[in-house]
Parts: sequence; structure tokens; C-alpha cells
Amino acid sequence: MSRYGRHFVRTRELKEFERRLIELLVEDPGALHPRHQALFRYATSLAQMNLFRTPNGKDVSVNEDVDGLRRWMIESIVPTIPEDKDPHIESLREIAPVLALRVEQTRSAMLERHINHFGAEALDAELRQKRLVLVLGGGGGAGLAHLGTFALLKELDLTPELIVGSSMGSVMGLVRAIDRSYDPISVALAMPKNHDYNTVFRPFSGFSRFGFPGAFHLNIMRLARQIFEELLGHSMPRFDDLPIKLEIVTTGVRKGFRFDDREYEQSSDESLSPLALRRKLKLFFGAVRQLSKNPRLLTQVVFGAENGTEHFPVIEAAGFSCAVPGLLHYDIFHDDPETIGPLEALFERHQLLRLCDGGVVNNVPSKVAWESVQRGSIGTRNANIMAFDAFAPLSTGRNLIWIPIQQIARPAVMANMPYASFHKTFRTPPSPLQILVNSYSKLKLIIQKAHDELEGDVPFIRESMKELPPYGIWGGRE
Repeated sequence: MSRYGRHFVRTRELKEFERRLIELLVEDPGALHPRHQALFRYATSLAQMNLFRTPNGKDVSVNEDVDGLRRWMIESIVPTIPEDKDPHIESLREIAPVLALRVEQTRSAMLERHINHFGAEALDAELRQKRLVLVLGGGGGAGLAHLGTFALLKELDLTPELIVGSSMGSVMGLVRAIDRSYDPISVALAMPKNHDYNTVFRPFSGFSRFGFPGAFHLNIMRLARQIFEELLGHSMPRFDDLPIKLEIVTTGVRKGFRFDDREYEQSSDESLSPLALRRKLKLFFGAVRQLSKNPRLLTQVVFGAENGTEHFPVIEAAGFSCAVPGLLHYDIFHDDPETIGPLEALFERHQLLRLCDGGVVNNVPSKVAWESVQRGSIGTRNANIMAFDAFAPLSTGRNLIWIPIQQIARPAVMANMPYASFHKTFRTPPSPLQILVNSYSKLKLIIQKAHDELEGDVPFIRESMKELPPYGIWGGRE
């Protein structure tokens, strides 16, 4: 188990308690006095600490400093809000003075021990305000629902510090990561609407270099240039250019896996109409099943986090993450050393044969986001990880065809859920086939529908992101 894995085991019960506490405060705002609300929230964040980024940029371990508080809270506090039973509100109120004393003792001892590293102001800045992290799942056109998420968060004046995307979620994540400010109307207007399937998806030529083969080649560059020229005035940003940190999940197929490019070749005059696409789904289903039966030959590759990918062109990584095995092929045929060099290093390090859709190994990669935060990618470790899944199995007519693939992806999605502070499954996402939207009005409806689905979650989101009052107002020094 990794260092971060051990920390997750130590803190998982507190993380789940924190979610239940926020749900309680949303459902019954008067259940606890505001001073006690701040106390429990502060204590829960304090007890989950492991590494702390000091003002001079150095990480110091505070795990031992909070271990006693953590163990006591798991034993005495966590049971007061059980998972499937009513909370013991009176018990919470009665134990609050004891908790306040333990928090004060832990905090004072920590500040004294690390007096040369950080002070009370830096510690409280870490614990009083969570930073937002978004996890965006894939699903082809269903991923357009993420635009509704961005619009709603903009209304709440919430800006992510990190976005982790898989498959279509990587493209949507890039759209959001290119600017800390966000204008939903400008983004919607910039989305490509004048392309048909035949210009974006070309028949597979029968040659693959880095990407797993598929019936059609994905010409994502054509879409990307239009979006970024419209929004930025230039195209092809790299990971280290982005004002919001972005990480993109892809699936690495290791050497030893066998496939034949010729299986995916087709006549050059066959178009990718929705009907033609359905005829090719058989290849897609077969490729995904074949990959899922060989998990030891699959590995997760995270662009933007892997060494050497910091300056990698983001849209190239998104292309691989969206390359649905057996259906959509993405590849790089130029020889730009800043692109090819990191790729060849990745292939050597992981003993890779090809890259393909991130959704094969991790369609809603909350664990990737959690581990990134623990590594210190955004400085603070006090993050609110919000995950959005647009490709869950749903019993709706237009999505029935995808259920076999969704069920293959589901175990990994479920395994990632505990790492998120909030997990949203969209119930009415667009069809996965609706990758291109040919009018602003249609895209606006998609955005509004997703936005409306999230309305009921607004109180939880607001409460979970609320800044706590200064420690001296409610804490041990009052």
C-alpha cells in the first residue's frame, strides 16, 4: 500500500463523517450552534492532516501531531452521526466542549513543535477554507453535461484549483481549465457547431503508432483549434500553460496484449453517420471486453501528473483519453520532440504497447484527484473533491445499448467513490452519440438540463465550501 493509501485508510471514517455532518447541517441548520458547527468542521479537517505546505513552500509531516485527536474522534465522534440512522444530536452537543479542549491542545502542541515552520495564521488559512477539485467522467456526448456543472459553479462563485478528467471529461476539463474566470455563454458559443461526423471522424487508415486502433480516426485537432482560437486567440495550450491545474487519465495497454490493426480497417468511402456508428459498435464492444479480460496488461497513465508530461500538449493527451478502443483511434504522426520525447519515455517506463480511452481503467477518477491533492499539486491538502458521472447505467431507452459497457466500467467508478467528498450521477445526460451539437439552442438545452439536475445539490455544495470563521471567535481562546 502506498504512503497515501495508508493515509486514506487512517482518515476514511472521518471523511465520511464530514460528509454526513454537512448533510445534517443542510437538512437541519439549527441542529448545532454556529460555534459548534465551526468546531466540528475545523476539528474534522485538522484530524485528517498528514502533510502541510508551509509558507516557504516546504512540506512538513504533521501526522503524529494529530494522530491522537484523529483516533479519539473516530472512536467518540464518528458514531454520533451513523450512516443509515438518525444522528445523535444531543450527543454531539454534549461532547462539543470536550472536542474543543482536545482541538485546542492538539493545535497548540502542533504550533509549538513546528514554531520554526509555520504559525497559527498559516495553519488556520489551511483549515478554514477548502479548495475545490473537480473530477469529470467520460461518456462521449453525455459528457456535455459537465458544461451545466461549470455554469452552476460559476453562479456560486466557485473556481476549481484542480480538474481531473477521463475521456470526454478530459475535453470538458480542458475547456474549463483554460481560464480561471468562466463565461458559460462564450464557451457555449465557441463549441464547434459547423462540423459533421465525416469531418471529425475519418476512416481508420490501418496504421497506429501510439494509439490503440479503432474503426475511425478521431480528428480532435480540428475541433480544438476552433474552440481555443475562439476563446484564447491561439491554439494548443500545454499543461504548464493552464491557469487551472489539469490532469488527464488515459489507459496504457502493456506489451503482451495482442491485436490486429486490420480488424478495424474499412473502406475509405464509408461515413460515420449515427447508423454507421451503430454498425461499428460490435468492434467497440469486442475490444473493450477483450481489454477488460486482461487487467494485468492495463495501466493508468495520468498526463499532467506523470514525470515529463508537464509541458505536453494538452489536446494530444485528451485525444488519447477519448480514443475509444475498437471505435475511435487517436494518434500522433508528427515528430515534434516536445511531444514525441515524453511519449516515448512513458512507453518505456510503463512498457506500453498503445494508449486508449481513460474510461477503460478509470472513468470517474476521484482517487487520482485525491492522490494529486495529497502530493501537494495545489499546495493545500484541504480540498473538496466533487465528482460528476454522466455515464452510469440508466434504464432509459436511448442509453440501453451502452449498459454492457457501463457495467464493465462501473466497478472502477464505485471503487473511486470513497475518495470524493461529493459524487453526482446525472440521471438524464445526453446520448453518448451526441458528440457534435449543431446549434447553440440545442447545446443551451443540454447545459440547462444538467444545471437543473444539480439545483437540489446546491445547499450541500454551498455548505461544504463555506469558509469557517476565525479560530479565535469560536475556538479555545475565546
